[in-house]
Amino acid sequence: MPEMTDQMLAKAMAGGAADRRALRDDARHEFLGCLLFVAGSAIFYMMPAYLALVGGRLALDSAQLGTLAGVESLAIGISSLLGPFWVARLDRRLCLIGAAAVCALGNVMTAYGETFQIVLASRFLVGLLGEGAFFTLSFTVLGGVRKIDRAFAIALTAAVAFGAAVMAAAAPLERLLATVGPLALLIVVALATLPFVGWLPSRSREEPAPSVAPARSYRRNWAAVLALVAQAIWFGAPGAFWTFAEQVATDKGVPTDTAELALSVGELAGLSGSIFAAWIGDRWGRLRPIAGATIGMAFAAIVYQYSVGAAVLGLVLSIFYAFWNYGTVYQMSFIAELDRTGRTAVVMPAAQVFGLSVGPFCAGRLMLTSGDSAVTLATILFGAGGLGLYLVCFSYLRRTAAKTASRR
Repeated sequence: MPEMTDQMLAKAMAGGAADRRALRDDARHEFLGCLLFVAGSAIFYMMPAYLALVGGRLALDSAQLGTLAGVESLAIGISSLLGPFWVARLDRRLCLIGAAAVCALGNVMTAYGETFQIVLASRFLVGLLGEGAFFTLSFTVLGGVRKIDRAFAIALTAAVAFGAAVMAAAAPLERLLATVGPLALLIVVALATLPFVGWLPSRSREEPAPSVAPARSYRRNWAAVLALVAQAIWFGAPGAFWTFAEQVATDKGVPTDTAELALSVGELAGLSGSIFAAWIGDRWGRLRPIAGATIGMAFAAIVYQYSVGAAVLGLVLSIFYAFWNYGTVYQMSFIAELDRTGRTAVVMPAAQVFGLSVGPFCAGRLMLTSGDSAVTLATILFGAGGLGLYLVCFSYLRRTAAKTASRR
């Protein structure tokens, strides 16, 4: 009997040690995933400051500035689309080191490039091999942690907060580092990933064993692809609204400076959405938060169209951005949960960039005939279309789960 007790104690101690290692690895992956997410997406949140720096130095016109922004976003999307091919085949640690080097050198080239063509080429390479690789790797890392909803919520909160901090520090940095300016922070956050490269799994996680549940794996992968399409459509709603929010405000007679202040306030206040998601986790599932966020964005867009006064506009923008962040967290965690191998999840940046590009494209053309109301219409239609596909996806998963349970 004492021998049995000793064996049981040894097993318990071994199990406890394994649990502690799992928790430690989970915390490491959560931290690294958030850091990679910030390094890969920070450019989206600090785009105005970065364009102002480069545009002022090279005297670029609005078309050239738009091209710079579009090319970098396109490059990040291409890197994401190619993610399923390179993430599973290449050593991820080497990819991280290469991405950090490309980001550092590319941002230096951007700061000191003497022609528009040099800057354009450097931004494409930074987006494709630097930020795009960071962003793609972040989804594979965050998709492997246990508290996946909290992990994505923290990552999104960190990215928005970092972008806001860069925007606030842009002017002092330009006085201190006239040529590099806010690009210095992009270099710093890229290089900050290097000390933690050892925490990154060198290869992809294994696919579910065929002997376990090949049909279930297939159904989940199919659902992940459908959810990915739903996300691409859903992101057309915030893309349409956010792009023309300032124009809608100025058309109401709000001064440009005041409108931009309201936009900044809305972006910062929107952090409440991702912070709330981190606190709630998956307590309400994922369909309810996505549906609630969609309805909330539509409501905010309608109120915004008929609002007057900077204070009201700032409040409505805060509500819109909070719902946007809130819904985004659960979409990312839902797709990552469906495909734990990360091969579908890595395409999420491309889906988001697609929606953020198509939404403004459609809204801009609708505005030619319908005026500012087209922004509200596009926001509602894209949101409803994405939510509709999510409903189909969740319904499909419920039906397949019920069939599997009945067979048992």
